[in-house]
Amino acid sequence: MMKNNLSPEIRFRGFTDEWKNQKLGEVFEQTSEYVNPKVENLELWSLTVEKGLTPKTARYNREFLVKKEDQFKAVSENEFIYNPMNVTLGAVDLNLTGKKVAVSGYYITMKSIINYNKEYFNIWLKSPLAIKKYKSYATGSLIERQRVQFPTLAQIKASIPSLEEQTKIGEFFKQLDDLIALQQQELTILKQTKQGFLQKMFPKEGEAVPEVRFPGFTESWKYSRIGEITESYSGGTPSAKNKLYYGGIIPFIRSGEINASNTELFLTESGFNNSSAKIVEKGDILYALYGATSGEVGISQINGAINQAILAIKPRSDNNSNFIMQWLKRQKRSIISTYLQGGQGNLSGSIVKDLIIPIPQNIEEQVVIGTFFKQLDKVITLHEQELEALQQTKKAFLQKMFV
Repeated sequence: MMKNNLSPEIRFRGFTDEWKNQKLGEVFEQTSEYVNPKVENLELWSLTVEKGLTPKTARYNREFLVKKEDQFKAVSENEFIYNPMNVTLGAVDLNLTGKKVAVSGYYITMKSIINYNKEYFNIWLKSPLAIKKYKSYATGSLIERQRVQFPTLAQIKASIPSLEEQTKIGEFFKQLDDLIALQQQELTILKQTKQGFLQKMFPKEGEAVPEVRFPGFTESWKYSRIGEITESYSGGTPSAKNKLYYGGIIPFIRSGEINASNTELFLTESGFNNSSAKIVEKGDILYALYGATSGEVGISQINGAINQAILAIKPRSDNNSNFIMQWLKRQKRSIISTYLQGGQGNLSGSIVKDLIIPIPQNIEEQVVIGTFFKQLDKVITLHEQELEALQQTKKAFLQKMFV
């Protein structure tokens, strides 16, 4: 059965009426309660595309209350807020904090009129359909500065179901959002748990044993340079001008594909032989040197070739890849802050080779620790995949449950 123009592709059972076209000015009325947060003892909150309504830090509160005491608006519970400059990116939210908070006076605050479901519109206002409408009504010459003030928003037309159907849709998406939030919370806890283990299962600087160890291991750890316990090298890139160098069968691993099971580019034998590209094997440590702030450290999942942006690290027979990789990953942030001014730029292989790593003298302890973190990483990856699946499910429903 084909859907008509005023009903969505997917609906709950029992609802057959066409949706009605209405202007948002019939749904919302603007509120503009200017306040002095210091006088009224209100917390300062902000609005972001990623997190919606979110609290400012205590330091921000103190600094801005001194400078801008009278340039804030109050947002009561169940009122909506949006940034007129970034609403085309999804900067809109509903205050569900359970309290009145203060926000920038530049933001637009509004509330829904009786007979409209706030949970429904909290979803709709951030939907791809709504954002498309904002963009078509936005004013401003530059894309990044397009604004939608309330008089403009009020003219936007939306197809709206009955209050009962609004409520049903709002409840559905709230349950889905709660599930996504729970999954995100579990993922955050897992990552924090891993960081805690990383802090306690490697010795602190200058110490010979870690705070937490597996039973049966009592020997002191030793300190070695990465270059002393591994063989390391980088590769190169065949000329992009020669089409005969690409399209072969040799996977060409780049820094964004360190943990991938496949690659986008493949080299021919001629391309490999006529460049400085180097072969790596499944199980080798791969360390991103270029774009170091976002680059990964991981274990290669495939046999392939690398370019100059990656350092391949092959531990000698008496050392464990997973153990060394976890330590390198743990240390990367401090390495970047030490060697890259402002956290920008590229690292060199010599810097990594010169790093001093604490390492158990017993290879079995290395293996146990490396395996422990490998299993923990698998659990984290599984939760990331489940979160991604939930987010994609929500995205699909957003496409099919609104018109």
